[in-house]
Amino acid sequence: MGFFKKKNSDTSDETLIEAGKTPKVDKKPKSDKSIKPRAPKSMAGKKAIRSVFWIFMSLLLLKGVIAFAQGNRTINQTIINGSNDPIVSDSVKGFAADFATEYFTWDSDFVADRSSRLTKFVKGVDSEMGLKTFDVKGSSTVTSSEVYSSKVIDPKHIDVTVVVWRDVLPLPDQLLNAQGKAPKPETIKKKVYMVVPVTLAAEGPVIQDYPRFVTEQQRGDTVDTSTMGTTVGDSDLLTKGKDLADSFLHSWYDGNASQLRYFYSDTVKSPDTIPKSEFIYDKLDKVTVYKNPTKIGEPSTYRIEANVIVKSDIGEPFTNTWKLQVTQKDGRLYVLSNGIEVPNFSKPPTTSVENEPSSSPDGKPSDSNTSGPITSE
Repeated sequence: MGFFKKKNSDTSDETLIEAGKTPKVDKKPKSDKSIKPRAPKSMAGKKAIRSVFWIFMSLLLLKGVIAFAQGNRTINQTIINGSNDPIVSDSVKGFAADFATEYFTWDSDFVADRSSRLTKFVKGVDSEMGLKTFDVKGSSTVTSSEVYSSKVIDPKHIDVTVVVWRDVLPLPDQLLNAQGKAPKPETIKKKVYMVVPVTLAAEGPVIQDYPRFVTEQQRGDTVDTSTMGTTVGDSDLLTKGKDLADSFLHSWYDGNASQLRYFYSDTVKSPDTIPKSEFIYDKLDKVTVYKNPTKIGEPSTYRIEANVIVKSDIGEPFTNTWKLQVTQKDGRLYVLSNGIEVPNFSKPPTTSVENEPSSSPDGKPSDSNTSGPITSE
């Protein structure tokens, strides 16, 4: 039967053409371009990261094991305050100063004595140290020999600069002296800076070269005034500054510690005792008041620069300059520091002091001799 008959799929194209039908053309299947072959990813980068990680962990573990095996370690740390420059010992400086004294000490009548004294300091050079016997005229006496500076050239050589003051007495004119008409020579004061080259031997310091003379230290000229503050022109503040400086410094030279407590601020503790000065306070010569530079929010402070005249026990007048750091409170000035001794910043003691003469708030002792408790303001 036709229903169960299998359809012949191999019907030729010619049969279809005869029957008036178009032959069926087989189409090529389209390739799936969305699916592309991919190369397997490289695992070298991940392996490198894992290797570094495990190496780090191994080193960390090894460090921990070593630290555990060593136990606690004490590390000594040396902190050096100030300069790291080599320190020249006092014995070397003293050796140079002693040499300078003997070097500039002579008398034309005893020239050989100078050479014998210098022999104790030198080695490898002539004991006259360049000053020939026949060149010595008059006499030279050292009045002062002080170490000015020192410089380490290397571990075995040090240059020590010594400043020497000496009195030189020249010889009188020979012709006039023979006639008995020569005036008496006047003593001349001389000052010289001399560099003493010191060599450090196993037994101690020694001098193997001639010394050399240098010029005096150059004076400074350019001064930075930016940190000095501004000059105060307020007449009222200047008057208060003069009164405070006069009373404070007068009490300071007198060694009156009980009087000084009235001039200190309540934020500082005044000194308990002050030795009396060997000089006598005479008068206030000049006062200048400066306002110190301050930051925002800080209280204003002032600096009083006072020149005062003081006298020695035989009446010699000298000028001293003092710098007082002060603050203003309730219309008065109080001292914070006197520029020499800074008291401890703390509350003043509240205990009373008995059997002392009372003083008025302006810093001058009153005429009353009555005794009683006195407390700081």
